[in-house]
Amino acid sequence: MTILYEDEYIICDDDALTILYYYFPFGDKRIPYKKINQVSTQEMTWWRGKTRIWGGSLSYWLNLDPKRPWKDKLIIIDEGELTKPVITPDNPEQVYQILLTKTHNL
Repeated sequence: MTILYEDEYIICDDDALTILYYYFPFGDKRIPYKKINQVSTQEMTWWRGKTRIWGGSLSYWLNLDPKRPWKDKLIIIDEGELTKPVITPDNPEQVYQILLTKTHNL
């Protein structure tokens, strides 16, 4: 398995996106690229994610990331479920491009 991107909380390999510290207390979530319907990116504001270190709502769930208040972009993963995972990688542009490439080449 080749790692395409890795930081403290996100791993993109050849087959899937792994979101570390997604479930409480410390469970990871692995999403095969073939299960991802759509990815989108948004600017993060104090009202949209910056103040949330972990958790969310019925619609969106953010993994543990204590550095989130100092980040500017978030990526929303739509895998067809009610709750969409939201990630804030250290390099959001690189992860977004990997996800676009991997989900459109299936």
